[in-house]
Amino acid sequence: MTRFDAMTPTADKTGAQTGAPRSVNRILQIFDDLCSRPTGASLATLSDSLGIPKSSLLNLLRGLLASNHLAFVDGLYQLGPEAYGLASAIIGTRRYLGVTDLARPVMRRLAEASQETAVLAVMSGDRSAAIYVEKIESPNAIRFSATVGDSRPLLWSAVGRVLLAFQVDHWLNEYMRTAKLVRHTPQTEIRRTRLRDILEEVRRNHVAVTADQGTRNVSGFAAPIFDGSGNLVAAVG
Repeated sequence: MTRFDAMTPTADKTGAQTGAPRSVNRILQIFDDLCSRPTGASLATLSDSLGIPKSSLLNLLRGLLASNHLAFVDGLYQLGPEAYGLASAIIGTRRYLGVTDLARPVMRRLAEASQETAVLAVMSGDRSAAIYVEKIESPNAIRFSATVGDSRPLLWSAVGRVLLAFQVDHWLNEYMRTAKLVRHTPQTEIRRTRLRDILEEVRRNHVAVTADQGTRNVSGFAAPIFDGSGNLVAAVG
């Protein structure tokens, strides 16, 4: 019995139950099964494991591929980037729940003073992006729109640069050596040496400033939040 089956005692292996729609239960079963298969599984393997007919299963898999919740590599279905992003957002929100409670009053004052949207961000579980875990939107009709769970590039967002700047040097050096540099706008900084210098400036000054880096016509300011031991917990911007 899978973890998701355990949450719906009346469900049978094919997904028939008195609670959730069959397709919802089957999607959860797919995720649950693939969590235990890091290298992925074929259509036949998933069909046998879940007891779902191949034709019905294939329709679900196609939808999950289209949304990037699954990936298809060398004939095997694997968890995709959107699935990992969702997992990171859920874990991050739960882990930093206390921080959001403490940061929320400060974020409200920041949004009121700047008349801009304030966000709280943490590093994703795989340390590939900044994830918004809280937001206070600007009162203005025209404003930066942020959604809890959204991810932002580490090198080209203010919160991302804060989260990067306070990582240990050996990890940061390796990240900077291997990071894929993508030009999001004509002004995006893609010189590795310059980006490393910028992160050192953020570490010294405890503030990051970006303009037209990840998104055209969008500027950002961010600062770190530390715990009582001086460890970075989140970035507010």
